[in-house]
Order: sequence, then structure tokens, then C-alpha cells
Amino acid sequence: PRDWSSDVCSSDLCQVARSSASDVREAVARARAAQPAWAATTVVKRGDIVRQIALLLKQHRDAIATLVALETGKSKKDALGETDAAIEMGFFVAGEGRRFYGQTTTSAVPNKAAMVVRQPLGVAGLIIAANTPIANVAWKAFPALLCGNAAILKAAEDTPLSAWAFGLLAAEAGVPEGIYTTLHGLGAEAGAPLVQDPNVAVVSFTGSCEVGRWI
Repeated sequence: PRDWSSDVCSSDLCQVARSSASDVREAVARARAAQPAWAATTVVKRGDIVRQIALLLKQHRDAIATLVALETGKSKKDALGETDAAIEMGFFVAGEGRRFYGQTTTSAVPNKAAMVVRQPLGVAGLIIAANTPIANVAWKAFPALLCGNAAILKAAEDTPLSAWAFGLLAAEAGVPEGIYTTLHGLGAEAGAPLVQDPNVAVVSFTGSCEVGRWI
């Protein structure tokens, strides 16, 4: 719905899935199957889709900020500022699609040069904290998507709404099915299986030092 906040009551904000290891395996399998075609898409096209997500975030700025305020207890002013940070991150990352530079340098071997080419890793497991939920999604999901990875984001169990809304906008912007997935659930039940899955190529985690050391 366009006014997402209209469905939220004054006591229970929402109900979300309590994902398990089997849900994680399914999400990873879908992501792996979809990722090669996404990687084959030009980085300029991927940047255009990232920009479209940012434009949709801007279009629904007030509704997104309302969700952030409801699920975090922040003031609406602070929630709007966080939402604006997410929007700007989208525009910045989208621009990188037009300057996706590699690097060349000299070699110790005569008549040769060394070259760096950016390539996607595959499936990215993204785990975020509850303190700045929509900004955390943007900081992790936008770069992963631009670089041609499939992204599976495990939202903080305390703040599922903004991650859910981002997923809706990503699909509306043209992100293919399986390329971006929002997982809900507890860290031990959903986050840990995501980290441990051998088919997840890279993990980006924001959270406690204890869990960070374990990862």
C-alpha cells in the first residue's frame, strides 16, 4: 500500500516470519540461480535500477520515516534524517555505475601490465542492526546490488518494517526476483545459517562485538 503506516495499529506494529535454516537455504538457492544473469547485466543498467530505488525512497520518504519512527521509537525528525541518508546513499552508489573503474599498473615483466577488474563475488549475506534500520539497509544493499551480487538481507528482529518496505521498492524498481531477499527472524535461527552457508560468498555484518568475533 502507498500509505504503509495506515495499516499499523497502536499496540502490535506487525507480524513477520520467524525464518529458519531451511528458509535461509531456499533464499540462497534462489539467489545463486538468479545471480549470473544479474551479473551479466551492464553495471550502468544496474546503476539505473539502484537510482530508481532511491527515487522511490524519495517519493515515499514520509511513509518510510514513519515506519522507522514507529519501530525504533525515534522522533519523526530523526527518522526523516535517517531516511534522507538512505536516499543519498542510493544516488551516490547509482553514480558509481557510470565510473566503475578498474586499475592498471606497471609490471616487473617487460612489455606487460597488471590490471584490476571489478567482478561480483556471488551471493552477499547482509546482517544489520536496529539502531538505523533504513540507513543500514542502504549502506549494505546498494553497493552489493550495483556490483552484480545477489543480496540476502537479514533484518534486525526489532526493526523489520523498514527492511520490508525497501524490498517492496526494490522489486518495483526492477530488481529481478531472487536478487534481493529480506529475511526476518532471530540471529541464531536465521543470521547464523546465513553466515555459515558455504554458498554465501561474502558477509557484511553490523551488530555486537561478540557476534562480530564469532563471524
